[in-house]
Amino acid sequence: MSTTTSIFNFDHGQKQMGKAIGVTEEFLDDLQDQVTETLKDYLFDEDRNMKNDLSPSMLVEQALHNFSYNQLVVMSGLFLQHKLEGFTNMMSKKLKSLALDSDSIPDDIKNMLIDLAKKANGNGINIDDLPQEVKDFLDGLGEEPNND
Repeated sequence: MSTTTSIFNFDHGQKQMGKAIGVTEEFLDDLQDQVTETLKDYLFDEDRNMKNDLSPSMLVEQALHNFSYNQLVVMSGLFLQHKLEGFTNMMSKKLKSLALDSDSIPDDIKNMLIDLAKKANGNGINIDDLPQEVKDFLDGLGEEPNND
């Protein structure tokens, strides 16, 4: 699927940002150089001494004056992609911490689950059929360990 807006030509089948939005590597390289220069100008005065009176609003104001709308859209996309990667990594770690290792399941719970799976015969297990002990064990998986 491909759509075009402004300078962008969106190709949702692509995984690389530049190809996915239809901008050249040269555009992205130039943008990176411009970001570097903007940050230098924000952080340092004309004599290249560190500025003392920095504020987030000054940085946003510099971005407003130094970048085009299209450049700001690309930077927003890169920011969102970075946030998505962070969120995905966090979720992956969270899910891995919840993953069951057969050695960590008490034998009685493991045997009950195996018996229930055999009885279900591929039809799934109804939560109401679980013994309370198994329900309690499963409920406890999502809780943070108590390090008292």
